[in-house]
Amino acid sequence: MRVGLGLQTGLPARELISHTLKAEDKGFNSVWVSEDPFFRDALPILGSIAYNTNKIRLASCIVNVYTKNPVYMAMFALTMSELSENRFVLGIGRGLRSVIEGQLGIEYHKPLEYVREYLVALKSLLRGESSFSGRYFKLRDARFFFKPPDGAHPRILLAAMGPRMLKLAGELADGAILNSCTSTKYAEWAVGVVRESVKNAGKEDDVEVACSIWTCVSDDVDNALKTLKLPVGFLTSIPGFGELLLQHGGLSINILEELRSAYRWSEPHNDPFWHLENADKDKVMELIDDKMVDALTVCGDAEYCARRVREYMRAGITTPILFPIGCSVDAVMGLAEWLR
Repeated sequence: MRVGLGLQTGLPARELISHTLKAEDKGFNSVWVSEDPFFRDALPILGSIAYNTNKIRLASCIVNVYTKNPVYMAMFALTMSELSENRFVLGIGRGLRSVIEGQLGIEYHKPLEYVREYLVALKSLLRGESSFSGRYFKLRDARFFFKPPDGAHPRILLAAMGPRMLKLAGELADGAILNSCTSTKYAEWAVGVVRESVKNAGKEDDVEVACSIWTCVSDDVDNALKTLKLPVGFLTSIPGFGELLLQHGGLSINILEELRSAYRWSEPHNDPFWHLENADKDKVMELIDDKMVDALTVCGDAEYCARRVREYMRAGITTPILFPIGCSVDAVMGLAEWLR
């Protein structure tokens, strides 16, 4: 069952470890732990999970490239490979400018240029090279004082949304992680961009395209769809996100102006969750219909949700990552018997 379970670090650390042990028993092939500013640190949680499991793949989803120097990122990846006996997948990405620059005070640079150099530097370190000189990183005598485990080549997946970052994921990484609120139509387009980039780079076609999928398993479908309207509206309202997610997803972008007004994006706040907390909720509920929620999430009873997950796989997603939203983690893990 090539399906992953996504876990948010808003949950207590011990619960995350317990959920992973259950997911391994139920046959999930991977667990993906989020890493977001101001939540629990995913790195020690992943280390604990690695030590207490035997076969499930472990992945970061995602570690930010602006907050972690390539040397420390390589140290983390190699240590996780050792702890997990080479079951670790390194998911990295760039995050939101407002958070990186506004809340954390870290210069955002030019994202595409910065991430490209970051990947080159990181991969050189993982190959054992000790020096690198670029615009953003200059590493000298950066050799590790420990021997990585035999066969330690952690896969690197790049979080990507737009065509240029997707191409970079195919060219320099081992694949991509697609964002939540990705429809199957968007997924099919994105997978095509990544695979074409792999082909153009002359690489072996061993690409992985994972996709974060908000998943709500409930027999009360109407209420579940209603519950997801605010988070779906919020994510698609983020400037830059909505155009990509809706346009490539075959949905209309005509609601974006009103939607952004409802979430008050014209008022500058570094914390994106301020816009969620202070939204005109009645207006959002009016703008987001059930069809849009259904297209951008997996929401319904267990049989329907399992069918929707298979649709993502048919669209080319190699690893659907089921992130519980609006329901319990156990409810999502119950899909295992429907997906075998």
